[in-house]
Amino acid sequence: MADLKKKIALLSNVTVDLIVGKLRRKYDFYLPEGFDTWVQEAINPSSGLYSYKPDAVVVLLDGMEARSWKNSEEGMERVLLWKQALTAIASGITTVPVFVSTIAFQENRIRSLSERKYGCELENDWYQYAQGLTENRSNFYLFDLADTIAEVGRRQFYSNKMWYMSSMPYSRDGLNTVSKEIDRALDAAFTPRRKIIALDLDNTLWGGVVGEDGVEGIELSDHKEGQRYYDFQRQLLEMKKRGTILGIVSKNNEEDAEAAIREHPAMLLRDDDFVSRKINWENKAVNLKAMEAELNMTEGGFVFIDDNPVERETVKGECPEMLVPDFPEDTTQLLEFAEEIWLDHCRPLRVLSEDLKKTQMYQTEAKRKQELNQSLNLDDYIAKLEITADIHRMRPEELDRVAQLVNKTNQFNVTTKRYTRDEIEAIAKTPGNAVYVVYSSDKYGDSGLISVVILKSMTEAIRIDTFLMSCRVMGRKLENVIINELAAKIGKKIVGEYCPTAKNAPVKDLYERLGFTKISEDDGHGLYEMDGANYTKKEYSIYKQIRFED
Repeated sequence: MADLKKKIALLSNVTVDLIVGKLRRKYDFYLPEGFDTWVQEAINPSSGLYSYKPDAVVVLLDGMEARSWKNSEEGMERVLLWKQALTAIASGITTVPVFVSTIAFQENRIRSLSERKYGCELENDWYQYAQGLTENRSNFYLFDLADTIAEVGRRQFYSNKMWYMSSMPYSRDGLNTVSKEIDRALDAAFTPRRKIIALDLDNTLWGGVVGEDGVEGIELSDHKEGQRYYDFQRQLLEMKKRGTILGIVSKNNEEDAEAAIREHPAMLLRDDDFVSRKINWENKAVNLKAMEAELNMTEGGFVFIDDNPVERETVKGECPEMLVPDFPEDTTQLLEFAEEIWLDHCRPLRVLSEDLKKTQMYQTEAKRKQELNQSLNLDDYIAKLEITADIHRMRPEELDRVAQLVNKTNQFNVTTKRYTRDEIEAIAKTPGNAVYVVYSSDKYGDSGLISVVILKSMTEAIRIDTFLMSCRVMGRKLENVIINELAAKIGKKIVGEYCPTAKNAPVKDLYERLGFTKISEDDGHGLYEMDGANYTKKEYSIYKQIRFED
């Protein structure tokens, strides 16, 4: 059965039918009846906006109408009305993404060189207000229309003819650009982001072939011709700072490549910026599959960047879920190429503190795997890691991270239920329910918040509604520790559920491994129970410390 299209409410002060026409194959849309009625729609709690129950809301406001305002006071009154409408939306829509556009006001250019520009002040005032909403409302995000207009150029973006004929101010280029940017914003909300960018080296991160040209001879500098590669690396570094991880897959002499990474004065990306390096003469698809296994990722999380079209086609054929973009033939376009990858495939709605530590986390994971290879068995490995587990009820400051894990974890996730931040908060506040979080650390470092368990009250039992864990910590028996602590606390029957998906096969037999009894199964969907009333708590001495706080 095909997935149902997401329902999008599009509110605007201009005609948006042509935008909807470009995106209708992908989304279903709700538009208020009548021109520029979005304010009334937002303020009226009985309007179609709220009964539609959208999966996302886009508020697209354009500054073209400012040209008809008689004076700045009228503009300030209009912006105040817009703020009131957004405040109403913030109160009435709390569980789905709301994208609010910035505004580029168009003032009459017939003025002296010394006359005051009220439009700039209104733009800034609106930006500050909208930015405040994104900081105080977890489901609000900026849609930077003003920046988009600046990138394209006002004259190319707008069409007076279209405005006079249909109250739709955008030219063909403007229309295409706005549609694309709305699609990108919605993709960030509804489509899993790519987690890792695997990079070739020669003629990709630098110009030339290091094995032939030497470290001094490769094309890379912070000025002139070599700056194109320097700027490309800078963009990749910015992505890394926002949670995207980087790897190397290169056919090269390892010694030559490592020398360039360590010693070239213009290299921005150094050893510590990569979570994995496959520098050898093996088939690149084979190396990428090895990297997948090493990082416990799937193909769908990868972007592979290589200047060689033969290598790209090989990887496309052997790794069909991997994104392999065409490398720009004109390398002066590398800056824009990096931006496109980020905007289309990697940009998240929000960057959390855990995202900033991803590279370090994956690097320490490599040390743990080396420890595993040197251990006699799994228990010996766990004991050597000196693992500490901290289990407690979710705290307010942990809500964003919990929502992130609930909505992106696939492999170790028994039900794959998705909840918004506000829905999770409501579940936690409901009497009889509980949301527990688990932190893990060991001698190699802190893994952060790695597991979420959502418990819901039943008449004579507690149901495990959600049980998930980050793939980074799979294979350390932490699931046994978590259920052991919770079962001892609950003290009555516990019901577990497994809902099969394409990616959660690793937890298919989880409940049976944890001591639950299967009570029913239908087409892979299983129900399990445990007699928590007579549960005997186990001791896990192979762990350094286990803390449980209710």
